[in-house]
Amino acid sequence: MSSFHRYTIIETHFEVDYMCYYQFYTQNLKDELIKRIEELVQENGIGSRYKMSSMDSPTKGHIYKLAYELEGNKEECDESLAQVLSDVMQEKAIQNVCDQFLKKRDDLSKEERTEITQAFIMNNYLSKQEGVSYVSYYFLYLPIYREIKDKNGLNIEGWLQFRLGKYKVLLTDVLEQFVEDYVAKKDVVNFIRIMREASLLAVPLEEVIHITYKREGKIQIYDKNKRNVTGYYIKKYCKDLLLDSTLTREDLLLHVLITISPKKLLVHKSENMKNRQFINTLEIIFDENIMYCQGCDFCKKED
Repeated sequence: MSSFHRYTIIETHFEVDYMCYYQFYTQNLKDELIKRIEELVQENGIGSRYKMSSMDSPTKGHIYKLAYELEGNKEECDESLAQVLSDVMQEKAIQNVCDQFLKKRDDLSKEERTEITQAFIMNNYLSKQEGVSYVSYYFLYLPIYREIKDKNGLNIEGWLQFRLGKYKVLLTDVLEQFVEDYVAKKDVVNFIRIMREASLLAVPLEEVIHITYKREGKIQIYDKNKRNVTGYYIKKYCKDLLLDSTLTREDLLLHVLITISPKKLLVHKSENMKNRQFINTLEIIFDENIMYCQGCDFCKKED
């Protein structure tokens, strides 16, 4: 028969008017939970005491029981602990969803799965200090708060496994789109790398090309003599591409610049830039061959 054995007791003494009692059970998150609650106690100057016991369960393995006594208003203690537990379980739930979803993606390497998991956690984990999202508030915080309010405790792993179904479904939907965006971005990056290698091997058709951002953000291309050659180059080098309605003007200009492969790209009036995606791509392809004008007679003329 399993029984709990007292492992350690830590207490902080304050003048006590009334105490709130809680019991939390966990297999794997003992250290994280103790750390987060200790931070809560220290930040808010709450009188506290806790006992940590442990037992071996034939079905669940090693289980820790954390029995807390907190000084203060019951409702305020409930709310604070619910937020701590919500933060802990949110991060763990996101990790679990990533592990379950990504293990089915044989097309991704181990390194890519790790990169996706880290990025997804960073994009979707929102702690109390950073604010509260609608999803985490209604699917994590509120149910945990009600459980603590009614039962003064909960089983962490039990909640993660059985009580967060809807939250995990939402996370999985978001993760699926996140992975598709990641794969698409990876394909684009690979394409850009190929284009860069091609540009390094290509014979430059122009020594210098000037790129100017108009006041409304529109991009124009000028040759070394500062003549506007945007339309001319698009007609000359993008004849077949003009029939593709999915291509944007920036796509055509990118094709033009890769084809010309100038030794130097000089960007004017970059302060009028509305979107950095185009220039970021050029920076990857042309690397040190791209430069930014800090102001010249041509810039003033284009105002």
